[in-house]
Amino acid sequence: MSTEELNKIIAVKKMDLEECEQELNGRYYPSIVRVAMMNYIQVIQEQLEEFNLDIKK
Repeated sequence: MSTEELNKIIAVKKMDLEECEQELNGRYYPSIVRVAMMNYIQVIQEQLEEFNLDIKK
């Protein structure tokens, strides 16, 4: 995968992460939904870390 492709993926994931965090903090959700959203946020953060490591190589 090229650096340009990785940068596009990272940009989309960052926007998704920001939107999820704002949604989670801005509204009330049942606990099971909050847990699922927090898990999704964690997955995105881990993916971003992996992409950042790939770019540095």
